Amino acid sequence: MEWTLAHPLHDVDDIVDMADSVFGTEADGILTRDKSVFRKNVTVATTVQVFDKSKEFIAVCRDDPIPEPNTKWNAKTGEADQKLLGYCWFDRGGYTTYANEEISNAKFHHVDLQLSPRLRVRLINEMIDQHILWAHRWGIPVVCSTSIRAEHDGFMKIHKKRGFTVHGSYAWLRTEKGIQCLTK
Repeated sequence: MEWTLAHPLHDVDDIVDMADSVFGTEADGILTRDKSVFRKNVTVATTVQVFDKSKEFIAVCRDDPIPEPNTKWNAKTGEADQKLLGYCWFDRGGYTTYANEEISNAKFHHVDLQLSPRLRVRLINEMIDQHILWAHRWGIPVVCSTSIRAEHDGFMKIHKKRGFTVHGSYAWLRTEKGIQCLTK
């Protein structure tokens, strides 16, 4: 498994497909999903990230490049396509109405639900590590992770074990506390 920054030419379609096919129904009945809108937003954010890593953070985790039988091959590179195992997307510029401290919000922590529970937990923990490290690098004092999923207890439990304060489907952590926990 390998984490890399998401690239606008190589990762957008897989991110859009995973979000829509696995997690898209969470918004049904409330919002009208539009894959082309999501594709545009992922493309813009990953393009900006190429030039300015301080604005948003989008990373993908792909499986090992050892091809399995019946693997898709990339016609452009001649290499085996690596399956998307998960991706995370964090932004900055969030604020509450009662404080002046900037918050980095997690837009997405998506993992392939076909993976074993153990691997899914590992990937979520690696995403949390990246969120804390990115926020620390850019001086963002608070990280926040939320979930709109009906089944969010396990996700929030992972955050609580990591030192986050959890209230319902919201998990908050001071970035410096997160950094201290990473170095233990």
